[in-house]
Amino acid sequence: MDKLLAVIGREFSERVRSRWFVLTTLFGPLLIAALLIGPPWLAMRARAEVDVAKVLILDASGSGLGAAIAGDLAGGVQGTATPPRVATVDASTLAVTTDSLRRRLMAKQLPGLFILSAATIDDGRAELLLPAGSALGVSERLAGALERQLRQARLVAIGVPAPDAAHVAQLRIDVQTTRLGNDGREASTRVNLIVGFAVAMLLYISIVLYGQIVLRSVAEEKQSRVAEVVLASVPARVLLSGKILGIGGVALLQLGIWTGALATLLANRSRIFAMLGLSATSVPLPAVHLNDVMLLGAYFVLGYVLYAALFALVGSIASSEHEAQQAQTPVLMLLVSSIALLQSALQDPNGTIATALSMIPFSAPIMMPLRLGLADVPTRHIVVSVGVLSLTTVACLLAAGRVYRTALLMYGKRPTLGEIIRWMRAAD
Repeated sequence: MDKLLAVIGREFSERVRSRWFVLTTLFGPLLIAALLIGPPWLAMRARAEVDVAKVLILDASGSGLGAAIAGDLAGGVQGTATPPRVATVDASTLAVTTDSLRRRLMAKQLPGLFILSAATIDDGRAELLLPAGSALGVSERLAGALERQLRQARLVAIGVPAPDAAHVAQLRIDVQTTRLGNDGREASTRVNLIVGFAVAMLLYISIVLYGQIVLRSVAEEKQSRVAEVVLASVPARVLLSGKILGIGGVALLQLGIWTGALATLLANRSRIFAMLGLSATSVPLPAVHLNDVMLLGAYFVLGYVLYAALFALVGSIASSEHEAQQAQTPVLMLLVSSIALLQSALQDPNGTIATALSMIPFSAPIMMPLRLGLADVPTRHIVVSVGVLSLTTVACLLAAGRVYRTALLMYGKRPTLGEIIRWMRAAD
């Protein structure tokens, strides 16, 4: 036990004290803050850049549609301070006027031109001319205003009173989907989807990242022949277990720091947004209980140990680090396959595909946390999934230890598949 703790301490302290650990640990919260604050800030900047009031509406519809659109754009939450300018022309002079204004647009004397023809009332077609590099939000807002005003005009044309037609034309649909759990708790489906997907991707990235650290560490020790000296005083299985657990401790520490930073940012998001002059949308976060955290931690630990053992096995049989990077492809494919099928699980978290993948040990560390965030998973599914994953993890760890013990001291000869299987079957 003392030797195991010594190896764990060495692997942990060596990586925690490195500058790369410090940089990546600090970069994580900065990235989280950028993802949390960046989109609202960019959206605000985009709205500021989309100055629809500067666009000239050239109305040749003969129905006052241009003035109606200008009034529509000047109202509402995102309305402009002043309505866009409207120039009413006759349909017969539309082509000449458009050519003249097009030249002004090309000379940067006009920021935009929205052309309404006589056929706009019938088929809804209009033309928007913008300088190169203009924001697409201008087109979206003008198209929305045109659609609302045409809908209102057609309602009036069939006899609907103008106030009623305006009320119908301004209708907005916003469906708020709420998932009601078996315990009566309510949760937003959209928020749970985002959180579940984020947790699954975080576990995937962490397992791949730290699993490959184990791979490179084993390959480097073998190539530099440091293992020959270490194995003289530490048994191979103790060395492998200590390496996996030590690096795993680094992963848990870093994930803990990132999780704490995320929780702090979410708890103070309204205050941070207010300081930046942004409006914070009140989004109900899903309730997180201690049992959920412990279950997610168990899946991460088991998944990490499972893949770290496989990566260590690959690193020990490879003759160089470059060869180890190539030989890891089958191990990566086991994990990537679960990511490739995430779409099916997102659509039906309790469906056949998602349920089967959450039971398969190589995809369970990713798929089951995703299901837990999206649906009420039966307890028997969790028990079976954790049980199968645990047994597979122990089996892979034992097999990797036996291969590691023999292959780590082999140089210049690539072992065959038969030899690897024979090492796995060898008694301790």
